Amino acid sequence: MSKRTLPRLLQTPAVILLLLWMLVPLSMTLYFSFIRYVLNSTRRPEWTTPALSNWRGFGNYEYVLFHAKDFWFAVQNSLFIVGSILVLTVIFGLALAMLVNRSFPGRGIVRVLLISPFFVMPAVNAVLWINMILDPVLGLNGLAVEGINHIIHGLKDFPLIGGFFSMWPDIVPMSFRATQTSAYAVIIMVTWQWTPFAVLIFMTSLQSEDESQKEAAILDGANAWSRFRNLTVPHLARPIAIVVMIQSIFHLSLYAEIEIVSRGNGNKNLPYLIGEFTSNNIGAASAAGIFAVILANIVAIFLLRMVGKSMMD
Repeated sequence: MSKRTLPRLLQTPAVILLLLWMLVPLSMTLYFSFIRYVLNSTRRPEWTTPALSNWRGFGNYEYVLFHAKDFWFAVQNSLFIVGSILVLTVIFGLALAMLVNRSFPGRGIVRVLLISPFFVMPAVNAVLWINMILDPVLGLNGLAVEGINHIIHGLKDFPLIGGFFSMWPDIVPMSFRATQTSAYAVIIMVTWQWTPFAVLIFMTSLQSEDESQKEAAILDGANAWSRFRNLTVPHLARPIAIVVMIQSIFHLSLYAEIEIVSRGNGNKNLPYLIGEFTSNNIGAASAAGIFAVILANIVAIFLLRMVGKSMMD
């Protein structure tokens, strides 16, 4: 009994500190979500102080759910961005991990270069992509489109194929700062940054794949696609589930990329919407934050069950 008591007593301060670290901010957010707490209220100065006399009940939740024009759009956009990033990172991560897993000269250098984007800060990543790559005038996006148009104009002078290319209109580069396309810019840059994480996990798991099963499949006449689908993918089921779970937790809190790309113009997610509320209406921001916590827990429970099922299988 004493052997179990001493370790628990030594762990108690750390456990209490972690509980306070999590419960105090969550409790304050829950309290603020039930009161009128507005930082700049000249009409009702008493609302600028978080007091029980400003009790509003579920009024903040009603406002966020039914009167805040961007709430449901932010939820939908959050799920769209996170889902797209997860699909792309898993696909590209699998493809790159399969390629790098083979022996070739300079494989060590290639592995280091593949992992390096993961260490770029999110704000720096967003600034580089939106200004140097996706910009329609000065970025690689505009330069590539300009080069394609120049080639098409040159082909119009050829005697046989000139008539065909003369019907082609000039290609206009896409502006990724626009309302309709800014979400795509966020998906592209975050996918580029987080694909190395998936590559690292998948590459490590591929090292433990049973080569005897693959050799037996080759002797039985199985092609490369059949071996990948029936041997490699089941072997990577647990790593895929772990990558999806970890990335979902991080991508639900994206903020810097959206701020730099579009300033939230037609491209809000829940953290960005909460940030807008925080500038004045703390009560509404707290209510939206509670919804964000609930959504994150729903996603986490679903993914944890998926991970647990894959591990049991």
